[in-house]
Amino acid sequence: MMTHIFPKDFSDPVLALISLGEKSARGTEWRNYLELGITAEHTPELIRILNEIETFWPDVDVENAPESYAPIHAWRALGQLRAEQAIPPLMRLIVWNEDENADWIMEDIPEVLGMIGPASIPPIREYLLKPDKFEWASVTMSHSLAEIGKRNPEYRNACVDALQASLEQYADNGETINAFLIDYLVELKAVEAAPLVERAYQADAVDISVLGDYEDFQILVGLLKERLTPPPRFYWAKDPKLAWENEKKTRHVENNRQRERDKKEKKKQKQAKNTRKRHKKK
Repeated sequence: MMTHIFPKDFSDPVLALISLGEKSARGTEWRNYLELGITAEHTPELIRILNEIETFWPDVDVENAPESYAPIHAWRALGQLRAEQAIPPLMRLIVWNEDENADWIMEDIPEVLGMIGPASIPPIREYLLKPDKFEWASVTMSHSLAEIGKRNPEYRNACVDALQASLEQYADNGETINAFLIDYLVELKAVEAAPLVERAYQADAVDISVLGDYEDFQILVGLLKERLTPPPRFYWAKDPKLAWENEKKTRHVENNRQRERDKKEKKKQKQAKNTRKRHKKK
């Protein structure tokens, strides 16, 4: 039975989508939402679900209530509709997710933007060229370009150009961003990016734990048949000081996340307690 965490003024097809729940979201293939009667005229309602995601996701973790999966079904339906109006809210979700760490967004939205198509390329390129871009939002945006290029071969070059434009800033990007830009250039078989990729590696500006070194890149895009030198060891294995600094950073991030989880849990318990008190008064 559905809870009352969301407004009820949705059309019947969208209410049917909201009620689908977890099983339908976790299927090996996305369901055909058009079979529910979802059409282009429902695009504003589907976008509204994305814009009100915190209503459906009261916490970082997706809960068991069927409507908690409504945003997932909504953005997949928007992808099937190729709804270009959804590009700005989808990109806002990617940026919002920097602090939320929802795997659903990182894994699904690039595929959705790939389905929507090339209209997403200019705004994604613009974001990736921002000096204040977020790390994991940039990774998700880069992934989106790869999906667009693979699904729309005639726009593959535009996607490669956008990825290269961001990689040109390798001195200012973080090592993680650079590594994933290169990873998604590999997915698009971007042999033409080799000189730029080589410069980024030579500048020691790439996290080699993501894809490997420049020889690995060359092998993956078909420029080399096999390695010419022994594979590199990761930086934390080469430098004990860096290993310790990396571990301290990881512990600090995890401690902060645990504190936030504890705060949210206390808040939920307090809300539940207040709800029980109100019921007792009745």
